[in-house]
Amino acid sequence: MCGVIFIIMRVIYLILVCFLFKFNVMSQESKLNNPSKLTIEFIKDYKKWNDFAYNLSQTNTNDEKIEIEYKKLISKYCQSSKTNQGISYGSNSSHCPDREKIIKEVIKKNKAIITTKFRDKEFDYLESDYEYHFIKVDEKWFLEEIYLIDEEGKYGGI
Repeated sequence: MCGVIFIIMRVIYLILVCFLFKFNVMSQESKLNNPSKLTIEFIKDYKKWNDFAYNLSQTNTNDEKIEIEYKKLISKYCQSSKTNQGISYGSNSSHCPDREKIIKEVIKKNKAIITTKFRDKEFDYLESDYEYHFIKVDEKWFLEEIYLIDEEGKYGGI
């Protein structure tokens, strides 16, 4: 009899653990799936990719590997139908978590715009504003486009 009760209690315990684990994972996913946090993560990942691409270009001309890694970056944040423009990278990344900060967040239903300000590494008086445009599909946010903003307009660049 004690053995049966022990088995029942163990099954109930395992069900509770699974339920709590599932709830915890779901809540972590929902916390990570918001436009501001995705913007920060994209900036970090873009900086890593830029540095990888630049360093590889200095030692080798393996443009195909650089392109493959860029497509991985885009597929992580964008819908599968997203086609990217030509890639560009350099010794100073266009996006860097140390120099680019969120200054505004606007979310309306299934659309969001996150505005950031980027300060140049060498000339800190040079600043660039970016807009990260997101769309929500099936409860998940996707990056649609990144725009460089200046006095004359918006320029897409993803």
